[in-house]
Amino acid sequence: MKKILIVIILFLSMALGASPTVGYSLAPVGVSLPSGNYGGLNAAFIFAPAGEKHFADITLSVELAPTHPYFEGVMLSLSTPLFRFLDHPFNWAFSNPTMWAPVVSAGVQYRIGNEWNARIGLSPLSFQSVNFVYELISPFASYSITAKDWGWGIYIFRFSYFM
Repeated sequence: MKKILIVIILFLSMALGASPTVGYSLAPVGVSLPSGNYGGLNAAFIFAPAGEKHFADITLSVELAPTHPYFEGVMLSLSTPLFRFLDHPFNWAFSNPTMWAPVVSAGVQYRIGNEWNARIGLSPLSFQSVNFVYELISPFASYSITAKDWGWGIYIFRFSYFM
């Protein structure tokens, strides 16, 4: 089954006319869930099957807290830009050409204590250059499947680098 999924992803990327790439990201995060609040660092591995278009990026991330327990959870998500503009009103903030590309994402998270959450997020201030993606103030909603209640969170600044 894994081999079939890998082949499908590779054919999808070739059909989009791009070469797949991988990267990583780091972001401070704050979360308020029915099971409690926490803040920490989100570290992620990103697989971008469409290359620098970043259509259908697959992210595997861990959330780490500065206090015990240090491991908060692991998450698998899928994200894609809504649109991409090269000529945008935020050009003044960048020295190199960047695209404004707001991103939507959806994923599943497992937290310590056998808690499962579904997440949806929006990064309205997401900017892409050739090897980098910068996201500012990215809120998300989190639905606790075990507690059947909603929570929320925010990534303050997410920096992603692609090789």
